[in-house]
Parts: sequence; structure tokens; C-alpha cells
Amino acid sequence: MAPTTEPPEAYMLTRDEQESQRLDAQHEYMRQLSHGHLVHPSIPTHQLHAVADVATGTGVWLRQLANDPALPKPADDRIQRFVGFDISPQQFPPRESLLPHITFVVHDIVNPFPPEYHEKFDLVNVRLVSYAIRAVHLDKVVQNILQILRPGGYLQWQETDACDSWAHPESPAATSCVNYVIQEKVDRGLLPGFAGPLVKTILSHEAPLADGQQNPISWSRNLMRLQHLETLSTLNHPSPTVEAGKRTQVITVGTALLKARLARKTAELNSTSKPSLEAEGLAEEIQTMRSVLTAIQSGPESGESWDYDVTWVVARKAIVLDSTEGWMSLRHPTQ
Repeated sequence: MAPTTEPPEAYMLTRDEQESQRLDAQHEYMRQLSHGHLVHPSIPTHQLHAVADVATGTGVWLRQLANDPALPKPADDRIQRFVGFDISPQQFPPRESLLPHITFVVHDIVNPFPPEYHEKFDLVNVRLVSYAIRAVHLDKVVQNILQILRPGGYLQWQETDACDSWAHPESPAATSCVNYVIQEKVDRGLLPGFAGPLVKTILSHEAPLADGQQNPISWSRNLMRLQHLETLSTLNHPSPTVEAGKRTQVITVGTALLKARLARKTAELNSTSKPSLEAEGLAEEIQTMRSVLTAIQSGPESGESWDYDVTWVVARKAIVLDSTEGWMSLRHPTQ
């Protein structure tokens, strides 16, 4: 039996100071793209007593939300109501710079969260992780995130992907870029398109309902009810921040994946003895990738402009009640 080959590391970006600055800038243009909102307007911010930010990075989203005057004030400033989770602590802000009710925790979301976080959060925020979560892990990740949501809590997830981007005017280099990025994602075990499988996975989990119980959030066994699904587009967006941010996104992610693929294919060509036709084909692919990489990095000088769509998902977790319990104020919170 031939030995199995592990796919390359899923995440290919760095975790240095330059990348932290890029993440903070990315947050600002994502906020502008989201009509200036940190939290979707359908979510009642005055009821958000505890919030988690998954794959938090620098924690900029969480830190800004913690300063929102619309959120309820903690009874005790020492209570940590805002928790950011990330697989690496390298980009966490210094502890001394944080408000007392903000904390950051190292956690890999492929694994279940510690029990002290189960059903603790009114809102869990996730954003732009399609280049870090392998296809085989998506169901686990969603299950783990839903576990830390309290009954009636909200999940907010924003995502974009290579197949959600396009160049205009379209060129062979632009088409090749997207194709190579998708191929590299597949080779890394990532999903070529993330939004569709994400929504299906969120809606696939069921609430445990015993006889005599009901779920008034959706009047079904669904653990999550989809409350909002929106496509945000950078195309013709009036904000200069979005205009600048979309180019940075394409350059950063596109070139990182292209460089990774180029390095792997070059190593493959140099380290194995291949039939001449196969070697020629691989060498031609490498040269094409180099040309595409140069064209993408040249940016506006090439005459192309890039845009992409972001999918904004809002879902609410089931509330399990006995059939005799009141449900209207829980399903339709007004205060």
C-alpha cells in the first residue's frame, strides 16, 4: 500500500506585526462593508451580556464591541464578558491594554471548548476563516461553536472565498489566478466554496426535544434557525476604505496561495524523476503561475480591478421549553 500524504498546512499567512496591522485594516473595511455595523441590526445588542469572538486574531472586533454604549453594563467590572478565542496567542493585544471584562484564550476550534464556556454566550462572532478550516473539520467546528451559545443566543458569521471574487475586465491571468487558488485550497483540504456548505452545516444540527417539549424559535427540531442571509459586495462601494481593502485582500490571500503552490510545484519538479512530457507540463504550469503572480502583484497598472462578495449569516439557537411554558417574550425579545 502506498504511503498516504498529509495535505499542506491549511493556514498559510504569517502571525507577525505586519500581518496584525493588515488584520486591523481588514476589520475596518469589513465594518464599512457591513454598513458600519459590528453586529447585525437584527441582533438585539441591549441583550448581549456575554460575547465570544472565534478566530479573533488581534481581537479588534471584540475590543471595539466592548466599548459600545448600547451593550448592557456589567454588574462587576471584573466579570470577563468578552472572550476572544484563537489557535495562537501571537497576535493577542497586551493584557495591560485591555478593559477588565475582556480576555483572550488560546483554543483550536476543531476541538470542543472547555466546559466552563458551554452555553455561556449570547453572541458568537466568526469571520473570514474559509482559508483555515479544512472541509473534514467544518461540521466539528460548527458543532463546537453552537455548544458555547446559550439557548436563544445568536451566531454571526461573515465569509468570503476565491470563487466569490472576480476581475474586470476579465483576463486569462485573472481566471488562472482564481483557478490556481481554488486548486491550492483543495490540495490543502479546504473547501473551494465555503458559504453554501457553511449554511447547510449550521442548519443540519438538531435540538434534543423530549416528549412534551417544543422549540418556539423555529417550531422544529432544528438547533439553529436562519434569521438573516445577506450578500455584501465591494462592487461600486462608495467607501475609500473598502476600495483600498478589497485590493489588499486579493493581493494578500491570492499571492500567499499562489506562492505556496509555486513553491510546492517547483520542489516537486526538482525532487522527482518524471517522464519528459509530465516534467514539461509541470514546468509550463510553474512558468504560468509565475506570470500570473506578477500580474496580480502589479495591481491597477495591469488595468484590472478586483471585487468580491461577502456572505453574512445570522442564526439563532433553539430554546427548549415545556409545552406549558410561555414563549412569546423569548422568541420576540423587546426589552
